[in-house]
Amino acid sequence: MAQNVIAVLDGAAGSCGKGKVCGRIATDITIILGASITNCMPNAGHTFVDDEGNSFVFRNIPTAIINPYTELFIGPGSAIDMDVFVKEYESVKDLLKGRKIYVHEMVPLIEERHKRYERRHIKSGSTFKGCGAVAMEKLIRDPRTKYFETYKDAVVVSSKEWRDRLKEHLNNPYEYVMLEGAQGCDLGINHSGEFPHTTQRNVSTTQMLSDSGIPADCLLQTIMVIRPFPIRISNITNDGRYINSGSYGTGRQLTWTDVNLGALNGVYPYRGNCPYEVYLEQCYHAQPILDENIDKILTMYKYLPAEYKMQLLEGKYKRKIRSNNVDLERALEIERLYWKSLKIREYTSVIIKRISNNGRVFDNCDYIIIDLSEMTSVTKKERKIFDLDIEKLISNCMDNHPSGLYLNFAQQLDLNLKSKTGNYSDIIKDTRINKDNLDRYLEWIERECNIPVVELGTGPKNDEKIIVKRMIRDIRV
Repeated sequence: MAQNVIAVLDGAAGSCGKGKVCGRIATDITIILGASITNCMPNAGHTFVDDEGNSFVFRNIPTAIINPYTELFIGPGSAIDMDVFVKEYESVKDLLKGRKIYVHEMVPLIEERHKRYERRHIKSGSTFKGCGAVAMEKLIRDPRTKYFETYKDAVVVSSKEWRDRLKEHLNNPYEYVMLEGAQGCDLGINHSGEFPHTTQRNVSTTQMLSDSGIPADCLLQTIMVIRPFPIRISNITNDGRYINSGSYGTGRQLTWTDVNLGALNGVYPYRGNCPYEVYLEQCYHAQPILDENIDKILTMYKYLPAEYKMQLLEGKYKRKIRSNNVDLERALEIERLYWKSLKIREYTSVIIKRISNNGRVFDNCDYIIIDLSEMTSVTKKERKIFDLDIEKLISNCMDNHPSGLYLNFAQQLDLNLKSKTGNYSDIIKDTRINKDNLDRYLEWIERECNIPVVELGTGPKNDEKIIVKRMIRDIRV
């Protein structure tokens, strides 16, 4: 067999943009992508946005469906909720172009009872999509468990047919096979160190190979997708409960205001592990919050949706907010969430009046804030965001030996990177980009992990990327 398998793995706690990277590989005209395999469950979504801005969200079907010549597989590590699957299939069926999707005979079906079980028993944060419950049932060979049956061009295949079809691709020295990863290393149940705030299985390259029935010596490379500031799912459940969904190692939880202001100024927003250690307060100078502005903030708080109040006060949203307990950080978050609740993502701050930009201070100038906050693909809740725990990333690299790091959301380091495309050496000639800080950040990541950063994702679209080094290796025979 050839060494022609590319694994795409999330190096943090999910939502690093694996869909974008899988789409990037699937649309690479310099390679032949013969097959793509997922072992995904409906508790996560992978988003691909084409160059024209058309968005597709995949939960079970491989992102590589966008390549009309790639054979598509859903592996036995998956679980399918038929209601979700039918909607997904119907939304992307035009991309099939007459192809089949081969679904392994051991893919179980999620039923409503699985979701009810999770809502009753899981107290550590979850999407409550029934994935853990159905996996548990499959493990104990519960006779109630049902398995996927053919739906239109998504056809069930036996284990033998699965192996035979894959073998044709694995033996072909001219084409690649892609493994599309789900979740993230720091959600793995055994090795993340985050239990019980984890998913229901291990998340690693070796797990992807095992779930797909592919020998380890077929692996050519692992591309690890990361982001500057890891995220976790919201503490707020869809039924309005507050459940702590976990932290991110030793990484301090940031506010989206921290990230927004850091990106506007091209500096790292927190004194953490990063070597140039810039305090958020060095990004801007804020005057004391005036009484008139406190009143504005309290009024904004009054009109916030209950979900955002719960988010701000860790579930104790019925507690009174008074002027004496509104510090600068909380005031900025109230202001941001108020405008976000009105679907406004660019606004003039009523608090910050003095701007520090690369050492220059502009007095009596309104501060336009661009909100980079994100919602989860599945639960549609605002993600929590953290400072990077570099030791966790180093550990994940040691466990999975990636050939390269794909750094998505690079615009969160410097907003002037947003939507940029081209080669790194050309992009950083833009005088608006804080080149020194960006260079130091990338050098720090590469030095600590001993892995090269190969590309930067600068936005959701497929073509919004900066090429740093060659990403895809030549096939080995």
